[in-house]
Amino acid sequence: MDEVMNILLIRFAIIVAGIALLVVAVFSVAIMLRRHGRLGRARGLVEPALRAWADRPAAGPGAGRGGLGARRGGGRSELGRLAARGALHYLDQAETRGTGGDR
Repeated sequence: MDEVMNILLIRFAIIVAGIALLVVAVFSVAIMLRRHGRLGRARGLVEPALRAWADRPAAGPGAGRGGLGARRGGGRSELGRLAARGALHYLDQAETRGTGGDR
């Protein structure tokens, strides 16, 4: 049982480290784009794809019924869609505030 817990802990640590590296990479790319004055252009390219992904219907059996398939098949994608909708909301708010990205 101790070996199983160690394997699960190592797996969790690898996943967390991967997510942390991804966040740092995305942040550094955003800073680089902003310094070069291309953040608005990149936003224009990414926003339609993000909107399409956020608005797509949930996949998997039972995803709309709240059954077992919704828990197993759509849990992570639903979290991703929620994050995408939050990012889109932030982008919409930035446009209305006039802080659209580039200096």
